[in-house]
Amino acid sequence: LGDSADKHARELRALKESHEKHLKNLEDVQKTAAHHATLPERIDYLEKMLGSSADKNYREIQALKASHAEHTANHGRLSRDLDALRADHVHHATVGERLDFVEKLLGDSADKHVRELSALKLAHERHAQDVASVKAAHAS
Repeated sequence: LGDSADKHARELRALKESHEKHLKNLEDVQKTAAHHATLPERIDYLEKMLGSSADKNYREIQALKASHAEHTANHGRLSRDLDALRADHVHHATVGERLDFVEKLLGDSADKHVRELSALKLAHERHAQDVASVKAAHAS
């Protein structure tokens, strides 16, 4: 009977130790659970974050749409301006063409002046001869 009582005492001690160990583990689990948000709190947080993110994304998409519309309008205006500049460019002479025109104009003018100057010199010589003739006729 003594062996049986010792055996039961050991088993009882082992059960108490196991019970205390489980009790400590339960307390640790309860402490850990106290630091965690509940499932409804976690769902509320996720819904709030997703809602904020969705609102932010919506605002950004609207801003991008507005920017795109402005870009499209500016592109159309600039394209028309470029077409107008190209059309105006067709009607303008190149620098080389303009320089040739000025050189021709100045060359023609210089040639004309040379001819006129030669004619004036010839007329002056004739006039000088006529004056000399008249002086000679009056002197005699």
